[in-house]
Amino acid sequence: MSNPCVVLLVNLLQDVNILRPLAFIAARDLGLDTRFLLTRDFAKRDKDSRWQAEIGEIAEMVGATIDFVETEGHALQILQGLAGVIVAASESNLSGHRIVHNIFRLKPPSFVAITLQHGFECVGFLQSRDHDLAHGREITFAADIVCGWSEPERLTALAPSQRNKLCVTGPTAVLQQPARQGREARGIVCENLHSVRLNIAGNFKADFVDLFGQFCETLQQDDKQVVLRPHPGGQYVVKNDVFLPQNVILNNNPIYKVNLSRYAYGLSAPSSVLIDMVLAGIPTAVWREGTGIMDADNYQGLTTVSDLSDWLEFEREALAHPERFIERQAGFLEQQKMLTNRGEVYRRFAALLWSAARRVAPTLRRPPAPPAAERRILFVANAFIPTLQLSFVKPLLPLVEAETIETEILTEAQIKDHFGSNVNGNAVQQWLDERLAAFKPTLMVFCRYSGPHADYLTARARENGIPVIFHIDDDLLNIPIELGEAKHAYHNDPKRLAAVRHLLDTSDLVYCSNPNLRKRLVEQGARAPLNAGKIYASGSVIVPAKKKPVLKMGYMASADHAHNLEMITPAIVQFLRENPAVNFELFGSIPKLSAFDEFGDRVTKCAPISDYGKFMESFAELEWDIGICPLVRTPFNVVKSNTKWVEYTSVGIAVVASRNTVYDECSADGCGLLADTHEEWLAALNLLTSDPDLRYRQVHKAQLRLTNEYSTDALREQVLSFFAEAEALKKVGFGKVA
Repeated sequence: MSNPCVVLLVNLLQDVNILRPLAFIAARDLGLDTRFLLTRDFAKRDKDSRWQAEIGEIAEMVGATIDFVETEGHALQILQGLAGVIVAASESNLSGHRIVHNIFRLKPPSFVAITLQHGFECVGFLQSRDHDLAHGREITFAADIVCGWSEPERLTALAPSQRNKLCVTGPTAVLQQPARQGREARGIVCENLHSVRLNIAGNFKADFVDLFGQFCETLQQDDKQVVLRPHPGGQYVVKNDVFLPQNVILNNNPIYKVNLSRYAYGLSAPSSVLIDMVLAGIPTAVWREGTGIMDADNYQGLTTVSDLSDWLEFEREALAHPERFIERQAGFLEQQKMLTNRGEVYRRFAALLWSAARRVAPTLRRPPAPPAAERRILFVANAFIPTLQLSFVKPLLPLVEAETIETEILTEAQIKDHFGSNVNGNAVQQWLDERLAAFKPTLMVFCRYSGPHADYLTARARENGIPVIFHIDDDLLNIPIELGEAKHAYHNDPKRLAAVRHLLDTSDLVYCSNPNLRKRLVEQGARAPLNAGKIYASGSVIVPAKKKPVLKMGYMASADHAHNLEMITPAIVQFLRENPAVNFELFGSIPKLSAFDEFGDRVTKCAPISDYGKFMESFAELEWDIGICPLVRTPFNVVKSNTKWVEYTSVGIAVVASRNTVYDECSADGCGLLADTHEEWLAALNLLTSDPDLRYRQVHKAQLRLTNEYSTDALREQVLSFFAEAEALKKVGFGKVA
């Protein structure tokens, strides 16, 4: 018989969220062979294959296999000859769980079957009156073990015949909570409109949708936005094409890719997401229709809202006094007798999986305990540059705070601080060895690095089996003179070019900022494996779209973008002449051109800020209405990224950008205006200035795209996928030596 494995059986779309953490525990921490079995019903429900893609991403990160099963018999064929643990997030004798229930009933005796409580109010564990009416109270499981969230006395729907199977583990959701972040001035509303409670006691879906619309329209009067998240399985507002007001941002990401702690408040119809909101530490309210017929008694202790006045009062109080809600919610959690300590939940699930595996393989030896942090990442850069902050420090911050990864930064600037001009001596290499020995990295990431000792560091990494990534966001082998003589001379120093070429040829993976740059580096003969990210800069909505007159236009750039500004200066000069109420502001080291002298204090300049977090805070305070992204079509600029569009959109600025550049894709569908000629630039600026409604709609659309396609959570997942790819490539032994 083969080594024990952990089989994760997926039937409902929401199962993915529940099972995901166990894949990481089983494969990564316990070293057990891990497999996903996806039922035919799951594939049918997943009409756009979104959740299959999520499982594919998880499987790639942990090295799991995926099989689709058409019938119970097909599943049994796959399980024959295997042994270990089979886990399901939705298994019972109810018709909706039939295929999973039957697989558990018929499974080979070499498997231990485990069923998880998949929601706060879960059939067979804790039910509402409406669940009782719909399903009765005799819910049974074919599993050998049932994992509950709370102590037995709180699981009032657990049948007497099933209580001897109970193992209290707590919810898997606490294992994938991101670190808490600073709150935005907007809330999130979640719908659970497919729930039986909205059908059994009465049809309350229309009531919720109508009330939500009124709530959003009222907030829109104050230019406030609301985030709406449909239920992952029900998708009521999406499937029924429900009209959404303009100030609604739809967030359809899996809950493990939504950082609820960012929001000022959370509101939902009765649903498990309310528990997620409470655990995220935000003011939380449960909607209960005004008649009181719908049962929400299991949520007693949380703030209840019914009519529009309740919703608005909750929104105001949550913004003004969040601490009042947090204190009340702590009492609610205590009443649930729910296990929520992350370390204890992890320990119980890890022990359960390991014990079940040992049941079928008593001689199994546990792998060495994983380090406190999953990864120890050494970043190597010329300095604490914006690229490092944008691409890694910002997206990985929640994981660093949660202590699931540990990072350290080694820079050329630090070497110069220690050794002055003698940066190439043996003493530097001894110092580098001491840094490596003290930190013990499991991954080395060179970010735009072109400094000394790149070859020495990669050699040390190779000796110690440490994967190496070279992250690059410009064609560093061909820095043009247009960027300035100093920058041209700096990057074209033969030693720097040699360092870049060495990293392009010997790294386990070259992580390119966009596909155009990857193509360029392939053409230039880079020998290492290359891959490109979809997202370079990520963002969130800091300043929501507002309807207001255009009073300020701006350009944020460094000095090496002067030639881009010069390209459209005649159009800007004419625009300022024709629109005397509009000012123009420059932010960064970009010089103020003499062509703007005629406008006096209407053209101003803000100094650059090196810290990215403080830069974005200051940027939001400038209150620009239009931001420009001119880009001369040179070979160097062809491989640039769309950072300015992301940053402008984050702070509510409408974008006008150069056509046939990196800005074409992000500006499509009304998310930005594109221009090429003098006449087009002038027309675009005048159009946004003369039509504030158009400017508002453009920013609103752009912020929807930003939220759905360029979120920091999405960038974090992309970065982690490249880490996993480099680690996999190291295992197969790329290791070329130039």
